[in-house]
Amino acid sequence: MQNNSNSRTVSLPKMVGYGLGECANSLIMNGFFGFAMLYYTEALKLSPSLAGIAMSVSVFWEAITEPVMGHLSDHTRSRFGRRHPWMLLGGLMMAVCFFFIWAVPFGLIGHAQPLFWYLVVMNLLLRTGLTMFFIPYVALGFEMVGDYQGRSKIQAVRQVLNMAANFAGPALAWEIFYRDGVAADGSKIIGTTVRQNFIHMGAAFSLATVVFVLVVLWLTRKWIEDTRTKSLNNNSEKRENFWHDMKNIVLDPNPRWVFVFIFFVCTGMVLVSSLQMYVYVYFMKFEPYQKSIAHGSTMIGMATGAAISAWLANKFDKKGAVLLGGILSILCNGMLALLFLSGVVPTGTQKALWLFVAFHATYWLGNGIMLPIATAMMADVAEMQRARTGVNKDGAYSAVFSLAMRLAISFSLMVSGWTLTGIGFVAKENAEQTPEAIWRLGAATFIAGPLVCMASLLAIRLYPLSREKVQAVDSQTATTH
Repeated sequence: MQNNSNSRTVSLPKMVGYGLGECANSLIMNGFFGFAMLYYTEALKLSPSLAGIAMSVSVFWEAITEPVMGHLSDHTRSRFGRRHPWMLLGGLMMAVCFFFIWAVPFGLIGHAQPLFWYLVVMNLLLRTGLTMFFIPYVALGFEMVGDYQGRSKIQAVRQVLNMAANFAGPALAWEIFYRDGVAADGSKIIGTTVRQNFIHMGAAFSLATVVFVLVVLWLTRKWIEDTRTKSLNNNSEKRENFWHDMKNIVLDPNPRWVFVFIFFVCTGMVLVSSLQMYVYVYFMKFEPYQKSIAHGSTMIGMATGAAISAWLANKFDKKGAVLLGGILSILCNGMLALLFLSGVVPTGTQKALWLFVAFHATYWLGNGIMLPIATAMMADVAEMQRARTGVNKDGAYSAVFSLAMRLAISFSLMVSGWTLTGIGFVAKENAEQTPEAIWRLGAATFIAGPLVCMASLLAIRLYPLSREKVQAVDSQTATTH
């Protein structure tokens, strides 16, 4: 059994053990977002608008099912606790479905409508497995740590490991799986137009995901609590139902502006991440090794931001640290627009590579600061709710937080497909992109992110909690136990 909420402390090695679960999430999510749009449009020749719909519909489904998963996880009664059974089932399911996202039956290729519906179904199954793993996993992290600064630290560890897996997987995939080649007639073969390359990546990432899921389940077994008799000991929790949970969370004023913030910041991030792959290839004209450097720099930036996020939260409090990260992101993407859209620095040069990497990585460093601290804010809110009511709703709070993220992802994926169509990008074999379309691609990527980030900062300024308020509740609860 766990001690009272304010005595839960976790050592750094145990935080790392928990954070390894984020490596599974990272390989699936970053592999998908990094290469799915390229795969659908360049290798499978699906139109960008259909590709965007196929991806966004599944994310919208995930957004709907996550609150249900949070409720189910909170109320699960099993020998192996609330979280671990779902993490096992969901983790294995998402690994299998991720492979079949890329291993498309050959007979569907070239037939737009059957291919579109296959991708929709496989995306829905992938998202269901991801929900079953991710929501209980995040809730487990909320439960493990009970102190204000510790909640920032464990989320920072999660984000660092997310980026480590992202660097070792999707970033290096450019060199490992997507190296350009030469055809028999001497023409260049772009690696992201070869279907088999995506299948090889899918198999490797799926296998690694299974390993990480099993490892995190083993390393967090200490936090398994037999909940089979829990409903008999907590009548108030037994009476709670799904809609009652959701109503209470939506009406809770503490997380309201965190939800708005995470929606806007994720919208900007996904727009940039969906389009930046095209920027590497068409706007910046990078060679494969340069793509790996550029893409890898985003992981280093995010990991660095996450690594210093707990320190910044301690120095400036959580809201101040988030504002700092947002301002940094806005300034850096603005510099990319100034340097490259204006033609001050010509693309396709070594100088362009290093200037791009410097500001691109720092843009993601700002995001790396914001994301773990926002998650820690939600953990603070869930902890205050638990202190106030005595009922564990960590799964429900983590699910509604994730709901805001998924709605943003669904919306921004659809917008990214519309954007590619709107700027005149042509998704046909050996199609030549016009200079105007390529310039508009860079403009959409460099300008959209900062504009949406500004909206997110306006929202987070209204977040009502501070270190003093949360610690006062923690101290009061500790004295009553």
